[in-house]
Amino acid sequence: MPIIEVSGLAKDFRSGGAVVHALRDVTFSVDEGRFVTLVGPSGCGKSTLLAIMAGLTSATRGEARIEGTPITAPMPDKIGMVFQDPTLLPWKTALANVEFPLALRHVDATARRKRCTQLLDLVGLSEFADHYPHELSGGMRQRVAIARGLAQDPRLILMDEPFAALDEQIRTRMGHDLLEIWERTGKTIFFITHSLTEAIYLSDTVLVMSARPGSIIGTLPIDFPRPRDLDIIGSESFGRIRNRIWHLISEPQK
Repeated sequence: MPIIEVSGLAKDFRSGGAVVHALRDVTFSVDEGRFVTLVGPSGCGKSTLLAIMAGLTSATRGEARIEGTPITAPMPDKIGMVFQDPTLLPWKTALANVEFPLALRHVDATARRKRCTQLLDLVGLSEFADHYPHELSGGMRQRVAIARGLAQDPRLILMDEPFAALDEQIRTRMGHDLLEIWERTGKTIFFITHSLTEAIYLSDTVLVMSARPGSIIGTLPIDFPRPRDLDIIGSESFGRIRNRIWHLISEPQK
């Protein structure tokens, strides 16, 4: 069953008196428990689409629904968000940052401390619970952000290029660790990236978006068995999929 459905979605902006068409007729669905990645050229509307799915902005036409309910505002109990920048509060420890969304909802202090301690353990940071953001590496800060995104136990996690600022070695390791977190939690993940390798390695399905106005021009199932080994990245079949996505992105659309 689809946990999220996007149908006929369009988004227009006004800029200097002109209308900019950011998205056009975006339609897709994501089944529960799946890992789906969205790729496309810069400026094609990927982050705009994610903002609509998160309830942070509205569509001009069409709609996004989660479990059949239209998304018209943030729904933190159903939809979690992880941004490219971890956006941690510098005056709070790693544990307090993870607790913060629950504290805003006045969740009992003992209950939220127990849950968030478990989440820090899940992302491999239990030893750094009392450290402040400036004492953590970039990868560690992003792990805290992932734990915070899980704090309210949402059904769906939206991730907007969360590893883009990391170097290749750490980024690869973070992707591998994210798969372990996903497999252990059973969450549905919708992930934006510019890296075709990252998209293929992580995903059950890769959605390909056209240049602006963005629309879905390809849906590619990724059938490599799980758990995945990094060696598949060098395989011939992996390369064929990467080339297919590259041609979809690069070729002009009629």
